[in-house]
Amino acid sequence: MTITNYEPFRFSTIAHSNHSYLSPLSQYKARGLIRSLSTDFSADDIVLDAGCGKATLLRDVLSVSPARGVGVDINQRFLIEARTAFAQEFPNDSRLSLINAPLLEHTRPDSGYTAVLCVGSTHAFGSFDACLRVAFDWLKPNGRLLVAEGYWKQPPSQSYLDVLGGTADEFVSHAENAQRASKFGYNLLWTATSSDDEWDEYEGRYCNAMMQYLAANPDDPDAAAFSKRMQDWHSAYLQWGRATLGFGYYLLSRA
Repeated sequence: MTITNYEPFRFSTIAHSNHSYLSPLSQYKARGLIRSLSTDFSADDIVLDAGCGKATLLRDVLSVSPARGVGVDINQRFLIEARTAFAQEFPNDSRLSLINAPLLEHTRPDSGYTAVLCVGSTHAFGSFDACLRVAFDWLKPNGRLLVAEGYWKQPPSQSYLDVLGGTADEFVSHAENAQRASKFGYNLLWTATSSDDEWDEYEGRYCNAMMQYLAANPDDPDAAAFSKRMQDWHSAYLQWGRATLGFGYYLLSRA
């Protein structure tokens, strides 16, 4: 089945409609990440959210600090939602800038970023290694990178890779992700992983949002294709993904 009403991010936008964080991240863990990131940002500091989606984690950072934030993403609908939410939370606050552009093309501050967030969006840089390399150059001395990336809990089956459209060398282990950071000049400060409950919450909301949309819009020309895609995806998560694919968080400091 083919998708007829082509918008490059349409499926993802619908499926993430009930998500705040576009990754298997709970509010509790997000608070811990932010506490570990920094407690002493000033009004002169700028935090980049690379591939920000709805910029929820960046908005969380701004809610507990006087720093300024820059969110960059290519999904305009996510940015509209982020901008609306920030305006509701912080009326007349101009500290958040949201940029609809490829990440590597956005205009960066001459002085660099105090911190960079890249949670589940290393593809915006091109790869995990590219994220580590480029973010190092964008950070001020002693700046921090909070990056999250997938990892294999166990070797993936070929059947699961076929559903993902990926390869076995796409990810490594959690420990190997952390070790790779030191090769780019970072000090490793802290690590964490998403729990099974966080994964179930993320994948459950992902599936439910799509199926709710399709139930309310049965005449959508992409209904059949989207339904099959979602059912196949969720079945693969239950059969293989839950036990195979992990999600790790790495807090790094530019040495």
